[in-house]
Amino acid sequence: MRVTIDARPAVDREKTGVGYYAWHLIRRLPEVAPETTYVAWYVHVRTAVRRWRHFDRLGLPNLRERGIVYPSRLLERTARYGVPRVEWFGRFDVLFGTNFVPPPTRAPRVVVTVHDLAFRRYPETAPQAVAWWRDALERTVRRAKRVIVPSAATRDDLLELYEVEPERVAVIPLAVDLEVFRPPTPERVAAARERFGIDGPYLLAVGRTARKNLPRLLRAFASIPEDLRPKLVVAGAPPWSPGGGDPTLEALEALPRAVREDVAFVGYVTDQQKVALLGGALALVYPSLSEGFGFPALEAMACGTPVVTSGVSSLPEVVGPAGVLVDPLDPDSIAEGILRVIGDEPLRARLRQAGIARAAEFDWRETARATARVLHAAAEA
Repeated sequence: MRVTIDARPAVDREKTGVGYYAWHLIRRLPEVAPETTYVAWYVHVRTAVRRWRHFDRLGLPNLRERGIVYPSRLLERTARYGVPRVEWFGRFDVLFGTNFVPPPTRAPRVVVTVHDLAFRRYPETAPQAVAWWRDALERTVRRAKRVIVPSAATRDDLLELYEVEPERVAVIPLAVDLEVFRPPTPERVAAARERFGIDGPYLLAVGRTARKNLPRLLRAFASIPEDLRPKLVVAGAPPWSPGGGDPTLEALEALPRAVREDVAFVGYVTDQQKVALLGGALALVYPSLSEGFGFPALEAMACGTPVVTSGVSSLPEVVGPAGVLVDPLDPDSIAEGILRVIGDEPLRARLRQAGIARAAEFDWRETARATARVLHAAAEA
């Protein structure tokens, strides 16, 4: 069997959660299913200048790499018209779309991963979900042989919002790379503090898109008494919006000056920097409005960092008993969760140990094995 994988998210220089998902599956699928040939398909204008390779170095005999000389920004425009089709560049039995809408194709056997339905639940937080993309996703879900979702919460959303038979939907939890995400050494934490200018105890927030709910987090943070309030470090690239505005910065400007001085935006961080920041934080505060899975919560637990997160969507599935759950729509509830953690060292110690144990239950090889079974089922359908 030959499977072509949409590897575009995996070759992004600044990967998001979807990019890491695609990267880990491209790395693990050939190992767990050696009888199958996998082709990592992506477009990249730089392949016109020199041989540009991303996956050959993995040294997997049943993994091929196919970089198409085609600008990615141009593909964003032409995909809505159904060109260029993946099958023009090589044969395959199954096309695996790793990021909602696969590249253009008329192939009869398609498997697609729908990571979340936040753009339906909270459309105001997803300006990138334009009309043609939403229509394309609906068509994809309707015709795909199988649809993969990362949590039971996302499965429930999918079955409610789209016409899809339950037997075509597979729940496959994601995982965490425990070789990367683990408690860092004090030296690494100290280096991160120096690099980002962080002094004293701090909380960490990850992600700046509207769905991450930072304006409410900032209001909750401002309500913490000054003598108890640590600093708040916010990691993540500035969000894109049609008008160029950033509600988080607007919410920050509305706060008293003393509170603003306790908030630091450090921009996009690498995995290694994220691990060091997590290791030094009192807690990860992640009151997201909706998550299909919630990578940051799992990564924090793997690093031994206490987690304060939302008690909605998939997040209770991910953290289990190893986190403090809050109402993301209520700043008072968020503040209460923060105060519980920062004021109780025995609780933080328990959450550290419980989080490490919980994170160990999520393994990329198991995710890959379950995905390989779905791909084979689609080929036989």
